Amino acid sequence: MSTIFCLKVDHVNYFDRYENAMSDDITVPLGRAFTATLNRLRGAMREPLSTLPVSLGPPDIGLLQFLLNTPGATPQCLARHQARDKAQLTRKIKALEAQGLIRREADPDDGRKVRLFLSEQGQAMADAAEQIRRAAFAELLQGLNRSEQEQLLGLLQKCQQPLE
Repeated sequence: MSTIFCLKVDHVNYFDRYENAMSDDITVPLGRAFTATLNRLRGAMREPLSTLPVSLGPPDIGLLQFLLNTPGATPQCLARHQARDKAQLTRKIKALEAQGLIRREADPDDGRKVRLFLSEQGQAMADAAEQIRRAAFAELLQGLNRSEQEQLLGLLQKCQQPLE
């Protein structure tokens, strides 16, 4: 006997079939709900981000926010934080540098190293993107009260621990 679980997320129904209705494996519907939530968040940010004078996607925002909070970070530090490989990040850094959003400076203590900083335009874009991000999160979380939001935060932080 199979059981169908339906998750209604952003007006889309996701179905999962389980051969055993007593199964304890909730990873599939949980994973789909998590992915659908992230897609909804990206969707809520897409249109407002398109109004900015430069083209930025959610990964770009994360990179700019990191440099806003960690000026002078090395590309290696940024790669670890963004969970990206060095080649992928190098291309992204070059693209953001070409847009005038970040600049590289030689490390004063080690000329072989490069430090990354936001330009004035990069700082303005990071600030504008942060406002868009906050509005998208507020929309996403509007159905949860403060206590539920705090519980969600705690659970998400707990999920990150094994990945660190």
